[in-house]
Amino acid sequence: MTRSKQCRKTLATCLATIALCFTQAATGVVQTAEAATGNQGYAVFRDGVIEWHAAIMDQPKYTTTAYPVIHHPGSGYVRTGTWNQFLDGQNYKGVYRPKVAPTSAARDNFRTMARKLVGEMIPYDLQFQVNYGTGIGTWVDPAEVIGMRCDGVVEYVFEWHGYVVYGKDLWDVTKADALIKLNHS
Repeated sequence: MTRSKQCRKTLATCLATIALCFTQAATGVVQTAEAATGNQGYAVFRDGVIEWHAAIMDQPKYTTTAYPVIHHPGSGYVRTGTWNQFLDGQNYKGVYRPKVAPTSAARDNFRTMARKLVGEMIPYDLQFQVNYGTGIGTWVDPAEVIGMRCDGVVEYVFEWHGYVVYGKDLWDVTKADALIKLNHS
């Protein structure tokens, strides 16, 4: 390839890149990468129920102007909530981080799974932490969950990605196993 041809090819590539940038800026479509910061992807707790109420932090900080948590409030479905909705007049107790520190990418995966649970409109289940029907595969996909408690949201999210929350042998609530299901009821 001649030097002139090579310059024209390089110039054409540069112009195409610039045109793409202007198009993205004009349409507002800009791809960004997320990286969990603060408490994003971790579990938070408050008192005021039989034990403590649990949620996954979807935002890095507690705020009253956004929806920083994903939880099951005990009625309706798994959903996003404000900090005040999560506290519900009770006392904040703290943040839970798995013993094996998850990477920022893993914490983003926790948030993504919690958002999937919101999309499935999963009702409350007082008896089982995570409830599902029969005739499913080895793993309980979000669409197969027919009910869960607030602690089930946290445990499901972490254990789907291999982070143990509770137990030694019967720990993974995302596995379709009657003993695990009963052990977490």
